[in-house]
Amino acid sequence: MLLFAYGSLLNPESAERALHRSFTGADLIGAELPDYALCWTSIHRIAVEGVGELAASFLNLRPQAGARALGALLVIDAAEFARLCAREKGYSVHHVQCRTETGQWSSAVTFVDERPTPRIFPPAPRAYLSKIEAGLKQLPASFATAYRAALPEPAGWVAGNYGFVDPEQKSHT
Repeated sequence: MLLFAYGSLLNPESAERALHRSFTGADLIGAELPDYALCWTSIHRIAVEGVGELAASFLNLRPQAGARALGALLVIDAAEFARLCAREKGYSVHHVQCRTETGQWSSAVTFVDERPTPRIFPPAPRAYLSKIEAGLKQLPASFATAYRAALPEPAGWVAGNYGFVDPEQKSHT
């Protein structure tokens, strides 16, 4: 099966930890998801070194007619999908149609957080963005530039290394 990844799974090291297998940038197939946009609306509890526990915003997808969310397709098996379902706590599985850089349409699954969102969004971890940036270096420069241009700014940033508070999420990251 194909997974449409749009956040930290773009980073080969993050994908390796989540999938429990060797992973390189060559495993990423640049793709776009029509009628969706990236947003910072998935809220999770994290522990930040030197700061403590706090709520933080992570990337999510929201339906938006005419928009396109950029990400990458990864080939995964059933066991890897099960691990990702545990890792992506709070997100629902969506079956989507993506278009690759070569224009080919492919069926894929992706994760969308459909939980109610707060009126005021917490900051996003700067280290999370750094993971994404490291993954973008594995993709063609034109794709990485387009991804960055479409990436909205979060409500703010929190510095420092972080880990998820939820034990199940933490064990898969």
